[in-house]
Amino acid sequence: MVSVNQGFTSVKEFNLDRVKPNNNICLKRPTRLGYYSFHYNNENKSVFCPDKSALRYLDLPDPAPIDCLQGYDSNIKYGHKKPKCSNLLRWILENETILSNFTYDFICSNGLLKDLMISAYNNYDWNICAAKIRGKIVLSIIESIDQKEIIDAESEKTNKSSYATLKLQRLITKNNNKCTSGRDADSFYGVFHSRIGSHQILHSGYLDCAESNKELNKPFDKMKFVLTKKFNRPRVSHTFHQANTWWSLAKLAGIDTVIRAECDQSFVVKNIDEFEADSLVHEHRKIIFLASLNMFLNHFKSVVTKENKCYNFHFNGKDKKLTGYMMMDLDDDLIPFWYINEQLPLES
Repeated sequence: MVSVNQGFTSVKEFNLDRVKPNNNICLKRPTRLGYYSFHYNNENKSVFCPDKSALRYLDLPDPAPIDCLQGYDSNIKYGHKKPKCSNLLRWILENETILSNFTYDFICSNGLLKDLMISAYNNYDWNICAAKIRGKIVLSIIESIDQKEIIDAESEKTNKSSYATLKLQRLITKNNNKCTSGRDADSFYGVFHSRIGSHQILHSGYLDCAESNKELNKPFDKMKFVLTKKFNRPRVSHTFHQANTWWSLAKLAGIDTVIRAECDQSFVVKNIDEFEADSLVHEHRKIIFLASLNMFLNHFKSVVTKENKCYNFHFNGKDKKLTGYMMMDLDDDLIPFWYINEQLPLES
């Protein structure tokens, strides 16, 4: 676990309150470059698979009632984020031929980019590690000690909600082998290339499922994917924060449709609808999201200048200030040494 307040060399501060709408900043539909699957083995280690083994497609049950707490274990905290950047780094080393046709400045996940986009409207703190390797800035989300303690102290209801979110995606989809469950922790990711402002980004994002089993017969770059999301009663609709999050994730993955489930207070789903992702937020907010992302990337690029050094950034969601610290050495838990040395790991 990483602390962002160790005695590192401080770097210049950044204030997001200065973000201004800029109609010239745009984020076009991303280019799909490839994909990979991964799952956790019996030792809870991530296993990389350069295939579509975890690809799923939408298969809504009829009738609709779905118990999203099937298999729930109160001894497990489901809100913890596990680093996944190493899977994208491995894909990069295995696909140098594909990448020879693209230039990029940043390497990161869609989840990280989403956090940067919505920070102007979000009061949550976050922590990011950055390192420049062979001229590319690798960005990774890190869970601080404080964040871990907050999640460990979450209420039973909050923990159940986190589990229900994960379980719902398994209960309304099937994998490409037409199994209803597959591995409990397998995931399918797309690899994308995007441009925003002067920046080019190589990023990967979790793909919930294809729109139908018919999509599985198409080339990957032609498949239609959907987001599968839920909101909890007694609310009558999704929250402002959910709208921002869902739109950002859909935008980054080139997804047009959201499948939305209404979850009652017992975490049973009885109603499911769908709508266009673009309708989630109004145009002014979209402009702010893109301007925020561009400003953060500008700042990272101006600060992360030394090769093979690790920079930690902490964002305070309340005062909108980003504080950075430079570590002297890289941490193998954040940037694996096999990637730095351009050698594939011996094991997945």
